[in-house]
Amino acid sequence: MKVSMSLAVEENDEGLCFNSKIRHLEKAEITKSKMINCPDIEDYLAPYKQPQMTWYKECEKRTWRSSVMVNITNIWFPEVQEDDGGNYTCELKYGSRVVRRTTELKVTALLTTRPPKVLFPAERQASVIDVQPGMPLSLDCKAFFGYSGESRHIIYWMKGEKFVEELAGHIKESEVRVLKEYLGEKEVELSLTFDAVEETDLGNYTCYVENHIGRRSGSVILQKKDMYRLELAGGLGAILLLLGVFTAIYKCYNVEIMLCYRRHFGSDETEDDNKDYDAYLSYTRVELDSVDRSSSEEEQFALEILPDVLEKHYGYKLFIPDRDLIPSSHSIYIEDLARSVEQSRRLIIVLTPEFVAKRGWSIFQLETRLHSMLVTGEIKVIMIECANLKSIINYQEVEALKHTIKVLSIIKWRGPKSNELKSKFWKQVIYEMPVKRKEMLSRRQVLDSREQGLFGDLQTVSTIAMTTTSASLAPAHHTEIPDFNQTSHPQMRHYCTRSYEYKMPASPVQIATLSNRHIYCNIPMALLNGQVNQNNTMGKSKQEIHLNNTFIPLSGGEHTSDIW
Repeated sequence: MKVSMSLAVEENDEGLCFNSKIRHLEKAEITKSKMINCPDIEDYLAPYKQPQMTWYKECEKRTWRSSVMVNITNIWFPEVQEDDGGNYTCELKYGSRVVRRTTELKVTALLTTRPPKVLFPAERQASVIDVQPGMPLSLDCKAFFGYSGESRHIIYWMKGEKFVEELAGHIKESEVRVLKEYLGEKEVELSLTFDAVEETDLGNYTCYVENHIGRRSGSVILQKKDMYRLELAGGLGAILLLLGVFTAIYKCYNVEIMLCYRRHFGSDETEDDNKDYDAYLSYTRVELDSVDRSSSEEEQFALEILPDVLEKHYGYKLFIPDRDLIPSSHSIYIEDLARSVEQSRRLIIVLTPEFVAKRGWSIFQLETRLHSMLVTGEIKVIMIECANLKSIINYQEVEALKHTIKVLSIIKWRGPKSNELKSKFWKQVIYEMPVKRKEMLSRRQVLDSREQGLFGDLQTVSTIAMTTTSASLAPAHHTEIPDFNQTSHPQMRHYCTRSYEYKMPASPVQIATLSNRHIYCNIPMALLNGQVNQNNTMGKSKQEIHLNNTFIPLSGGEHTSDIW
């Protein structure tokens, strides 16, 4: 007998122990069991003799996981994992030679039991697309195919009952593109392209996908674009965009915008309201025995910068109790205080750590008339808060006070950077202050006593605070300085530091001076102008008025004066 056969000899792939053209193929579904046998070795096994077999994966010896069972002629996987895929080589010793067999294990997803799914267009409801005739167009159909073994995946477009091949030549299908693939599952895409859409192309187009289990579809309706509706939508979009921009600008610059509007179109709030002051400034200074100590930044702001800027730079008329109220008995002082608040358009409360600790606002809670004005909203309150107040012991009372005020605006003072005239702080303060159409004073118009004299044009100021320095102390004529911060007397003090020098004739009254110290006092304009209250000074001489009143008399000679 003669036998003829063809023998092909192949070299192993470079770096491998097998040739990829000569290997067996096995498939295993993930999470299921699988056995890999060493194929075609029956002719090399001697009967009644244990074969010498070695298993390799990717031509390397492996340490198999505990669940994998490696026998002489096979490997058993009770539960296949994704990384179990690869090339398995069994090596059998046959005399002085070796026999090798390689099997490729391909791990797949579980065999699907459903038809493919259309991702776009939607399956249940047709998608409507507006098209403009004469323009190119591409319709993309995306679908998901589960693993279905060797069955073929089918995807195609139709218009009504016509396949794409039956449509006009300017409508074509692209090649099927695989977008994603994992363990045999695929996401594919098929495009329907129009070189230029024509009127006759409008209508319903359906994308079909199918496998051996079933078929599904999704539809697209092409309709002519309504240009009027497009322009309307564009106009509305532009309007919404502008509104968004304007809203953002207003939120960032609302104070500046409102100030600009008030400056050009706002009405004068101060006309015909029968009020004498633009604002009542409520603040308490530190105790008199600490007057020589350097003031904190907050206190300097409250005592000097705030009134200085509002009165001298912006031209507002403030009522400051320390400066504008004549010291008197407790009952008369309270009445004058309430009357002054009623004559003011705003109430400014400066909350510094010192002010909060001393409960300087308490007069507005304890006095019924003043408390009623806050609760009913008769006066608008501007509360200026300095930093680091929450750690002050009485701050919880400040929160309670805020809830009792009907008309309240809160402004944060953030340290020396807020003192700059161009800072947003001052813009917020001016925005909350009354609208005044009258031209405001500039710093150059502020009275300079060195040029105009002590009793020059004082129309915008109400009192003069003076200081003096002497080298000796006259104990025999020492006058006790009253403390208006005591609970028995609610009078508060205000001190001025901006000074002007002038000459003053010697006083006929014997003056007491303090060595190496500044003596602070308040002289109401009524006294400077020679006007004395008839109720308080009837039958008293000028000397009695000066000595019995709660002011420190000034010595003659060189003086400095603060003009407010």
